[in-house]
Amino acid sequence: MRGQIWYIAFLIGLMCLIRFGLSAVGYADPPWLMEQLGAPVASNIQMPYIIRVWAIRDIVLAILVATANPSTVKTLLLACVAIDSTDVLSAHLSGTAGLFHADETWSLKLTAIAALIPELIALVLLTIRKNMGAD
Repeated sequence: MRGQIWYIAFLIGLMCLIRFGLSAVGYADPPWLMEQLGAPVASNIQMPYIIRVWAIRDIVLAILVATANPSTVKTLLLACVAIDSTDVLSAHLSGTAGLFHADETWSLKLTAIAALIPELIALVLLTIRKNMGAD
């Protein structure tokens, strides 16, 4: 994110804060996060492990993106968009399979969408700037 124009840096920073903050909470207290997302530990005792695996993935991604130089930030943002898009799709498919109620499914989708929106906008703006010769 280093060396970016302020509004792109803001969007990337927002995505990193969302991704890192939610993941830090998930890693520190997976049962609490699961409860907030409507998937209590009692329904799946292996889930705290999965939450921590997801959390580490997102913490590492946030750090990589936040410290990326201009030549690698687009690639990292593209990876984040792909990951968050598949997270939204996975939540949707889990909901349609009956694994979660509608409100729980939306809660899971919205956690990924919260990071997806700023990172996607930042990626589009970076692409537009590059195509216009600004970089």
